[in-house]
Amino acid sequence: MIEQFTREKFYDLVWSKTLTKIKEELNIDYHTIIAICKKHDIPRPPSNYWSKLKFGKQGIQPKLPNPNDARIVWGAIKEKKDPYSWMYLSGKALEKYIQEEIENDSRLDLSVSKRLSKPDKLVQEYLRVEEEREKARKRGKYLSGYDNPTISINTSKELHARALRFMDCLIKSLRLRGHRFKIRNYQYEISIYGETYPFSLREVNKRVSRYDGWGSDYIPTGKLALKIDRWRAKEWQDQKTITIEDKISEIIAKLEYLAKTERAESIYRDVRHQRNKIESEKAEALKRKKIEEENRFEKLLQLADQWKRIENLKEFIGMFENNQTLDGEKDQVIQWAKNRIEKLDFINSIE
Repeated sequence: MIEQFTREKFYDLVWSKTLTKIKEELNIDYHTIIAICKKHDIPRPPSNYWSKLKFGKQGIQPKLPNPNDARIVWGAIKEKKDPYSWMYLSGKALEKYIQEEIENDSRLDLSVSKRLSKPDKLVQEYLRVEEEREKARKRGKYLSGYDNPTISINTSKELHARALRFMDCLIKSLRLRGHRFKIRNYQYEISIYGETYPFSLREVNKRVSRYDGWGSDYIPTGKLALKIDRWRAKEWQDQKTITIEDKISEIIAKLEYLAKTERAESIYRDVRHQRNKIESEKAEALKRKKIEEENRFEKLLQLADQWKRIENLKEFIGMFENNQTLDGEKDQVIQWAKNRIEKLDFINSIE
């Protein structure tokens, strides 16, 4: 069961208990409590509030802004005493949570074997293409990587076998986690939750200046490095006390974290774009309606002005008709004017 806190519920909590009590009850640290309040515009008691209350002095408690905002601001799995709140699960703690889940996944064998046994089809394909390239080199020919894309491994001969075993273990573990591999732009990428990540395994080289001072040489160091080639690039290397074989769960956790985060951001961008589009359409419709209303009103003003002129004409013609001295020619003019007025008199036509 997940205990959820809305803004109002969290507001009531911080004004009913000290930070120390909240920390103990919810297994949440001070910084997170303060961050939740700041992020969601929840007023919290000043530092001297509880000491004043202890001596019978009631402090001023500000009202919660936007009380109708009922979004969930924090949640925790109470049964497991899980310290990972929804506030936490947006950074390093989420990676740690995923990593622990991976390490407890009974389907996975995260230990790299000492010999390559039943390699994954991607590793098999890599070995086949490497053999064909070697044969082509001996014949003085070059086999293009665009025509024969494989996983990217670049090491010295001394480190090649170890690199293959590591890559095989990583690929098998990723497959068991439900992830796939696809070719894009002539290279293999890891596909996780709809996001793809180019990856490569290399041996770290050390740049050494030549003794004659002309240029530099790159000397293999015996250290492996796995790189995720994205705008959020990440690389794992062998260290003095830990090798990348010990980092497989960390690597997979990072990939899953990035994919979840980027997928969520992508969905958010799509929703925001759709919302902006709807708002823009509403604004445009409102603008069109306003223009239509203005045009209708302008037309009404024109009709009112026309009506006023017609009424003046009627009065003018009536004055002439009452004049007994009108001759036949003027009588014809009056009749023509009456016919004209009848055509223009929209009030009578409506009636």
